[in-house]
Amino acid sequence: MSRMARCEVFDPEEVAIAHVYTRVCRRCFLLGDDPVSGKNFDHRKVWIEEYLQQFAAYFGIDLVGFAILSNHFHLILRSRPDVVATWTDEEVARRWLMLCPHRRQADGSPMTPTQPEIQSIAGCPIKREVIRKRLSSFSWWMRLLCQRVAMRANREDEQTGRFIQDRYHDAFSGRSLVAGLCCLRRPESNSGGDGRNPRGQ
Repeated sequence: MSRMARCEVFDPEEVAIAHVYTRVCRRCFLLGDDPVSGKNFDHRKVWIEEYLQQFAAYFGIDLVGFAILSNHFHLILRSRPDVVATWTDEEVARRWLMLCPHRRQADGSPMTPTQPEIQSIAGCPIKREVIRKRLSSFSWWMRLLCQRVAMRANREDEQTGRFIQDRYHDAFSGRSLVAGLCCLRRPESNSGGDGRNPRGQ
């Protein structure tokens, strides 16, 4: 039986809470010690935490909690399309350009978008509204997060190809949310916690 499309599971125009999780492949590690190579990968947990902080600052999604384990991670997310709807066109463009910048600093951090860059989105109604929807999309949050972790880990491992499983898992039932919250208390995570957005929503 084929899986339902995520747009069929919940209405992207409504506030939703989800427990999402994904797993690495190829015997890769997100943290801890690899008993075969003897390498320690705890620094990768720091990468993920930094990305989560950045995403919580610019997406219209609240990071309620998270847990990072040796080969997978769990997130509890709350989408806020109602908040995104209040943002000006320029704010939508600015936030997206901080997530997907045209230019970066030497350390890889995004450079502040210029006015022409902002207007390239804000001044195009079709493009602007597509991006507005992306800013409260669980799928786009996970797409960018998994992509960045995978690219960085592959560079470090001098590997190519898949690092994280194709499709992340999500669940919207109360039972799954309780299970996800329980994951935050696992000792191995050493990082689960409150991740409220800086905008105070």
